[in-house]
Amino acid sequence: MIKSAKPYRFAIVGCGPAGFYTAKSLLKHVPNMRIDFFDINPHPFGLVRSGIAPDHEGQKKIERDFE
Repeated sequence: MIKSAKPYRFAIVGCGPAGFYTAKSLLKHVPNMRIDFFDINPHPFGLVRSGIAPDHEGQKKIERDFE
């Protein structure tokens, strides 16, 4: 757990699965912070939408976590 009186700001480049899993972990472990996402693709979730087979519901669940 990170502890500080100052607010933290994080920038995540890429809104695909790795970016969202990173954000999810930060939200769980770092209080008092803000996350900004940057991605060239105008649609969020990257390959979660188009690169994971429909029968892998456990992996596609990340999309529902961030809607």
